[in-house]
Amino acid sequence: MRLYRRLTLSLATLCCAVAPLAATAQDAYPARQVRAVVPFPAGGINDTIGRLLFKTLADKLGVAVVVENKPGAGGTIGTQSAVTSPADGYTVLLGAASTIAVAPNLYKNVGYDVARDLIAVGGIASVPSVLIVASQSPYKQWSDLAAAARAKPGALTYGSAGAGTSHHVQAELLNIRADTRFMHVPYRGGAPAMTDLIGGQIDLMVDPLPTTLAGVQGQRVRPLAITTEARSPLLPDVPTLKELGVDYNASTWFGLFVPAGTPAPVVARLSDALQAALADPALAADFRSRGIDTLPLARQAFDTYVQSENTTWAGVIKQAGIEVQ
Repeated sequence: MRLYRRLTLSLATLCCAVAPLAATAQDAYPARQVRAVVPFPAGGINDTIGRLLFKTLADKLGVAVVVENKPGAGGTIGTQSAVTSPADGYTVLLGAASTIAVAPNLYKNVGYDVARDLIAVGGIASVPSVLIVASQSPYKQWSDLAAAARAKPGALTYGSAGAGTSHHVQAELLNIRADTRFMHVPYRGGAPAMTDLIGGQIDLMVDPLPTTLAGVQGQRVRPLAITTEARSPLLPDVPTLKELGVDYNASTWFGLFVPAGTPAPVVARLSDALQAALADPALAADFRSRGIDTLPLARQAFDTYVQSENTTWAGVIKQAGIEVQ
């Protein structure tokens, strides 16, 4: 009995000693460099957004943030890698609309459940898309294009970077909201789709603004509309689809995530640092110059946004009958 009492007292003393140490470890976060998983290839707009953000985030955290590109399967491989990492705040994930809101509703098993396996830390950026046609296209404005599409359903084609990409689902949302039936032509990447658009092999694309700008400035493509609720300062004369009478608002967005189980104080520290990074004038200016808007949604607001986006794209995928092999 006396031995049992001694053991109980010893365990209680040990727990009391360990608890402050755990709290201190969380309070001291981050004590070493942070790994940032970018589940896309180096060099693209997704990678650019991640590198710009993580450079500024490192300044706010006071430690290095090392970017690790883990592309494959439309970003789901890198996302899986982050999900299975230790939930200690030393692995963060660049999540995107495609990996967080589209892929989980499109594929039977992506290897993760967003609501169960990830914590939304906050929004990062939102990239408008532009409805474009070739410069030699007979369609000078959206009303011309829409009228032609409705007159001959399925006769006009749109290109995408591949089945299930943002190009694809945003164009299908346009079909739904505008009561059109543009036919999908998938490509292996946005570049070959753009080449065929300029060459007249397809009729239109819904393309992210940063990759569209060069074609617009070089007068190789003609912008007809912006997909977001506000016009872009980089294309101030291009109307939004809402201005043209289409109930449409969509973008390619990005956010910061950590594995489920990450301690609340660590998530709070990351959230504060993220908001400080997005408020940095240099980062905001760099984003704007590339056609990227900041998305400074804090934890709860961003979590609600992610849930809403999942509902939206699940509905589009079902209504449009989108399937991938």
